Amino acid sequence: MFTFQGSPVYLKLWFLLLFAWVSPTMVFAIFLSVLVHELAHAFVANLFGYRVNQIYIDLFYGAAEVDLDNCPERDIIPIVAAGPLSNLFLFGLTMVTISLFPGVEFLVNLAAVNLILFIFNIIPIYPMDGGRILRSYLMMKMSSNRRKAKRISDWTSLVCSFFLLLYSISISAWIMVIFSALFIYYALKELNYLK
Repeated sequence: MFTFQGSPVYLKLWFLLLFAWVSPTMVFAIFLSVLVHELAHAFVANLFGYRVNQIYIDLFYGAAEVDLDNCPERDIIPIVAAGPLSNLFLFGLTMVTISLFPGVEFLVNLAAVNLILFIFNIIPIYPMDGGRILRSYLMMKMSSNRRKAKRISDWTSLVCSFFLLLYSISISAWIMVIFSALFIYYALKELNYLK
């Protein structure tokens, strides 16, 4: 689509399948919210001097591919936190705009999407933003026992994924059920219960 601070930004064609499920205003709200989220990751990564290989938006997620090899945890936390914080900021800005222009469908959708993205992304499930923040924080605080820090992070991720699965089933959010199951699988693998 364009280049952001030297990094190419892509829209995967799978994203367009959303038009089959939700209204065009909701699709644009999702697109804008995910784009801002990923650009925020990239902006802070660039600020700290880390290379961003590419940024893309796919059907149910986006990613800013940041080269974080040998990156200290104190740098990882602000880079990762920038995404959800950008959604919280966009939510607040949209709510102010709604008070000036009530009843605009796009603004209502934009506020809802950003609030959901913020809440969902701060859940401490690895490899989502909240899980990455928790793991990096524990690694910093327990630098003498990084293995234990990772294990606490993995167990937290597993428990939160399980409760997210139950909640998703209770509200019939079947896409979230699939994601929750994947998170459980990933956590069990990280804990070495699955090979």
